[in-house]
Amino acid sequence: MRTEKESQTILVVAARGFEEIELTTPVDILRRLGVRVCVAGVGTREVEGAHGMPLITDCLIDDAKGKWWDGILIPGGPAAWDLKQQVTVLQLVQSLYAEGKLVAAICAAPMVLAAAGVVNGRRITCYPAPDVLRAVESAQVESRQTVTDGNLITGRGPAAALDFGYALADYLAGEERTTLLKKEMCYGH
Repeated sequence: MRTEKESQTILVVAARGFEEIELTTPVDILRRLGVRVCVAGVGTREVEGAHGMPLITDCLIDDAKGKWWDGILIPGGPAAWDLKQQVTVLQLVQSLYAEGKLVAAICAAPMVLAAAGVVNGRRITCYPAPDVLRAVESAQVESRQTVTDGNLITGRGPAAALDFGYALADYLAGEERTTLLKKEMCYGH
């Protein structure tokens, strides 16, 4: 029997140059828990990651406008510099944030959240590069692998992908189910 939390649908944004581990790891974790995930390509449904991995997305980001989402996830990588200028992405982030829905970003992608104006005064983490830190200076940046501040979840970089995915799982499916999944996946054992 599916619970209300399991039936949630998360939009994942994929643009050319996305960091592969930061997209695929959280998506895998959420799908293992029964959370529906829709990966939306920016500009094209065939998107190439930062390290050459090809990905065929479920839809285009323009198709995601006006649909019901319970949250949005933005992976980092070089794609983040493009995404912080994508009006559709910024509008989706602003809308979901205003509704109190999950807004998540990892690595350089918190720059996108800053461009959308949703990190002001909030606790976050991000990739510690000077240009990324300048872009998120309105936030309270912490040097942790993941930071959850209400409906805002951020991850530091590629090495944080598992912890970031589990933080999303905790938020969407609850700590008990996430703990069981960690055990099944041999996390920390």
